[in-house]
Amino acid sequence: MDKTGNAGDLKEKTSSEKAIPHRLRYVRSSMGFFDRIKKTGTAEDAEVISARKYSEALSYLQYNRYSDALWCLDEALAADPSNAPAWNDKGRILSQQGKREEAIACYDKAIELRPKTAVYYHNKGDALAAFGETNAADMCFVEALQYEPDNVVYLTSHARMLAEVGNFKEADEIMTRVCNMEPRAPEHWFNRATILYSAGKLEDAIACYSAVLEIAPGHAVSYFNCGNAFRDLGKYEEAVARYDRALKYDRTMTGAMNNKGLALSCLGKHLEAHDCFRRVLIALPTAPDIWYNKGYELLQLGEINDAVEAFNTALSYCSNDDTELKVRINIEKEKALKQKI
Repeated sequence: MDKTGNAGDLKEKTSSEKAIPHRLRYVRSSMGFFDRIKKTGTAEDAEVISARKYSEALSYLQYNRYSDALWCLDEALAADPSNAPAWNDKGRILSQQGKREEAIACYDKAIELRPKTAVYYHNKGDALAAFGETNAADMCFVEALQYEPDNVVYLTSHARMLAEVGNFKEADEIMTRVCNMEPRAPEHWFNRATILYSAGKLEDAIACYSAVLEIAPGHAVSYFNCGNAFRDLGKYEEAVARYDRALKYDRTMTGAMNNKGLALSCLGKHLEAHDCFRRVLIALPTAPDIWYNKGYELLQLGEINDAVEAFNTALSYCSNDDTELKVRINIEKEKALKQKI
């Protein structure tokens, strides 16, 4: 028999015993060829199934239907375990559910499959930051910036982590760069202002909040934060004006109404301050600190009985963790009781 097998087949065709192996070889070869077609078709079908389930998951995510989205993602990954975007989005959902180990494992799988995709590093960093792991999160943000060094979202996340560990100088340098890259994006000025406020640079923070308001004049939170900065500087009139602007654009902002009351109290306008706290208590009737604030103003106004009642109400709503607040309430209550005598 030569190497092609043709001569051997001709010589041995009279022997049934010798022909059997030839037929077996032929059948085995045919099965192998068919199996390759079948496997190729299965792989293609799996990718299609995975893509369809992933698309369904994204639709559910738009409506915050996380359980349904997670089920679809599991189906997508069962069909095609190499679907990196599905691993990434599964990590996002698990992170929101507080499942740290499972979420990070999903992000790691996405990164393993596509190690040069910056967003996967960033999303992993976001998850780690949410779990309080600042340094590990920042390492992920830095890694993301290796692949997209001018991405303003990644730069901002990096700056935020630097500020978390007290490196305000470098954080502000990064945010200055971001603001210069996109000067008409109010969120950049807002984020820079937040970092400056945390660093104690109140005048600079006010300037950045003002920049936000030039671009987005109805941004209530910027007015509120700006008011807080003026309050911390002892400029209570300016603070009240900013709180009023915040409340103009968001009448439900109880923080602005409360802080307006505190600023008015510092200005000696106790009747107006009392009215602010009264309004806040309509929305937050069981807040012990607001009852304390109301009681303090009543005490300044000479309404002793009402002040004592407010302090008692404040104490009734205090939790075991409100130790410092309880001390302050009891001090002011004691003052009221002495005046009552």
